[in-house]
Amino acid sequence: VVMISRRQFLVTGGAAAIVGPSLQAKTRVAIVGTGVRGVGTWGKNVQDGYSDVVEIVGLSDINPGRLAFARQYIGASCPTFVDFDEMLAETRPERVIVTTMDSTHHDFIVRAMEAGSNVITEKPLTTDETQCQAILDARARTGREITVTHNYRYAPQRERMKQLLMDGRIG
Repeated sequence: VVMISRRQFLVTGGAAAIVGPSLQAKTRVAIVGTGVRGVGTWGKNVQDGYSDVVEIVGLSDINPGRLAFARQYIGASCPTFVDFDEMLAETRPERVIVTTMDSTHHDFIVRAMEAGSNVITEKPLTTDETQCQAILDARARTGREITVTHNYRYAPQRERMKQLLMDGRIG
């Protein structure tokens, strides 16, 4: 597990977790889970803010209708997949962003690492110690990286509160 402080995460805006050490070529990213977090918090923001350094190469979800909406809303010109393993095999992403239901995080994290991808996952990492151990074992076995994040602090009301604090209007 890659451990960084909240301050480090905020300073980098999450970009370092996505882009990684190389800024030369676009980092190939896939997203599994196209609910609110996958589409709004990650997909659209990555596409709009980082498309110069990140390419979304695939979207995966068990709901084909949600996949179609996600692709259109995000503005990504990538294939969509109901089958996660098919997406991994066909797109070969460098990083997979996991935004599925909490109880399924471990499954997608382990499968992504075993396919050779580094992983970014929403918190919680997983929901019990057995699933956590499976993730730790997969990380040790594959040497892949995993970053656990939570981006909800960037909601408009939180950004406004931060601005009011920084302006000294509240404190």
